[in-house]
Amino acid sequence: MSMSTGTTLSRKPNRRGVAAREKLLSTAVEMLGTGRPETVSINMVAKEAGLSWGSVQNLFGDSDGFWSAVADQVAEVGPDLWAKPQSTTIAGRVAEVTELYSKVLASPYAVTVETMRWALPRPLDVLEETHPRTAASIRRLDELASKAFVHFFDGVEGLDEERRTAMSEVLPAMLRSLRNEQLLGTHVDLERAHKAIVTMLTDYLEG
Repeated sequence: MSMSTGTTLSRKPNRRGVAAREKLLSTAVEMLGTGRPETVSINMVAKEAGLSWGSVQNLFGDSDGFWSAVADQVAEVGPDLWAKPQSTTIAGRVAEVTELYSKVLASPYAVTVETMRWALPRPLDVLEETHPRTAASIRRLDELASKAFVHFFDGVEGLDEERRTAMSEVLPAMLRSLRNEQLLGTHVDLERAHKAIVTMLTDYLEG
């Protein structure tokens, strides 16, 4: 994996460059979306896209610019992964958002970011030292996800704002942990755990 930390800014691409840029980003999402950590390699992505490391440098500047652009690409499609809520009750919304986010986490876009975060230096404070733009883009993704959770409960009466904010932080962490259990293999009854999460958070928000 190339880990260049240069600060060279990429030039504005022409039409051909735009096509190459889109090809590189879509290829990265396709490859990283499989969840294989070895795909977090710019050389591998470029080769699969039929391009070169030189093309990446011309279009993105360095590895930081490239991985930042991949995260930004995910941010662009993020709103399309969220459905509009249907229920008007707290219990209904919790059930909906829990099911929804479980599907989001399994999507190629979320898996792409997950794969990046495991393969690149971590935590984000460490990543920021070598890949500041990438770290900033991932932080933005986390912020957008939190806001999406909060806004998913807009219009529901009797909902405490502080608890709604806390839920937007706790629920994603709980569901990511459940997903890790699934990926690693576990004796845990995942369906029962999913239902328990819904019940606990509903009780918390209604309390």
